[in-house]
Amino acid sequence: MRVVVIGGTGHIGTYLVPSLVRAGHEVMVVSRGSRQPYRDDPVWRAIELVVCDREAAERDGTFGSLVAGLRPDAVLDLICFTADQARQLVGALDGQHVIHTGSVWSYGVSALVPTSEDAPKNPHGEYGVNKLAIERYLMGQDRVRATVVHPGHISGPGWMPIGPAGNLDPVVLDTLRADGSCLLPDRGGETIHHVHADDVASLHQACLEQPDAASGESFNSVCTQALTLRGYAELVARHFGHEPDLEFVPWAEFASRVDPEEADTTIEHIGRAPMFSMDKARSLLGFVPKHSVTETVLEAIDAWVTANRS
Repeated sequence: MRVVVIGGTGHIGTYLVPSLVRAGHEVMVVSRGSRQPYRDDPVWRAIELVVCDREAAERDGTFGSLVAGLRPDAVLDLICFTADQARQLVGALDGQHVIHTGSVWSYGVSALVPTSEDAPKNPHGEYGVNKLAIERYLMGQDRVRATVVHPGHISGPGWMPIGPAGNLDPVVLDTLRADGSCLLPDRGGETIHHVHADDVASLHQACLEQPDAASGESFNSVCTQALTLRGYAELVARHFGHEPDLEFVPWAEFASRVDPEEADTTIEHIGRAPMFSMDKARSLLGFVPKHSVTETVLEAIDAWVTANRS
């Protein structure tokens, strides 16, 4: 197929774009051209890069026509964050398959876990609300075929993963590496649900290559298991050769002892009780993630330590 990937040099595109080329697709990447993929791959030299500032093109109303002018059979939009963006893109297309990268944050707080795609959605926060609005628009229109992929906490070599305290504080990893110690809120039983960027990419590709099964559907994209904060901290401590030395404190004390921004990040993540099912992708597409949750987080952490603490 002739495929346009919008935002193809980030977390997902780093894995997705080379895989699509190797599968025989003709791939064009629409990007600002300001960043390099996280992994070097000779395949990138065979890819057509279309340099475009999406925000500027959307302001003057030309973005959708630019994408349509590339004559795609399918469009994979990895960086759409509002329903207005989706409307402008879809309004310029005619019958193509559009695969949108959503977010598990569109669900809001999990009630029944593992949460499946047919669960009621009541998101809070601008990001989740906007992602749900995009999904509802795409599923309600009939101009293109649409699929939505909802990743969890995307992780991989090249960037800091959400850590054992549910935030991005590098001190958490430093202390676990140094002596196995970690401060956690409450009893550390809250969950966070990671996914390897390679598996998110592979699910997008499975949707692309099975359009009859994927059109009109949404799919969770997470590891087959989630981690509790406690289990995550214990995993990392032992990975670096220490017995875990964990301190559990009530939320108010935890929030008072860490950076306020990190506390906000923690509650944003654990407050949703994220734990999602991958059954639908397996049953409709035959898709099963390749990376376990332990492999996913440890690979990302090791790469981050090598790049930032060596």
